[in-house]
Amino acid sequence: MVHSWHNCTGNVQLPIFTSMDVPGFRPRFRFESDMDAAMITDRIGQRLQAENPRKIWAKNTRDHVTLAFQPNGAEAWTPEMDLSFEALENGNTMVRCLIGPSPGIWMLFAGGYLALILLGLTAITLGVAQLMLKHAAWGFYLVPVVVFGIGVLFYLERTGRRRARSDMHFLKDFVDKALGCDCLKLAEEQAH
Repeated sequence: MVHSWHNCTGNVQLPIFTSMDVPGFRPRFRFESDMDAAMITDRIGQRLQAENPRKIWAKNTRDHVTLAFQPNGAEAWTPEMDLSFEALENGNTMVRCLIGPSPGIWMLFAGGYLALILLGLTAITLGVAQLMLKHAAWGFYLVPVVVFGIGVLFYLERTGRRRARSDMHFLKDFVDKALGCDCLKLAEEQAH
């Protein structure tokens, strides 16, 4: 059964990436489909059964599917793809896609940045207080350590993103084939 994926409403401006490449860290895109959530989930499930060389697995509920690689073959930066579905008044379904690292890894980086920024602010505050009291301002010695730590986190994030790019493409292509569309291109078309 072939479905048309070009049900463009054209009246909603969506923030969409302009490159056909899967972009950046945690890229998001959305598009309208004439299939309902159950049919989309079924088509993804059929593709998982029929053609799944990398052994992707799915967790799904009625309005949400998460596609991930098997844990035994995954690395810390291996991405997941979250698809959520919302029924629209016109009978179509809004499909929202997010490709990114697992929530635990994402929170590890977010927590790391937050902890380092708080440590840096504390070090600066302590250093200024020590200067005001005319004491040795050893609090400022922590600032380079914090900057170095932020640099390390930034490097790890960029390296992980680069190493995950092929997996991100694989997930996007997997869903494209399951649904019979180029979903990112369709999202861009519907945004205009």
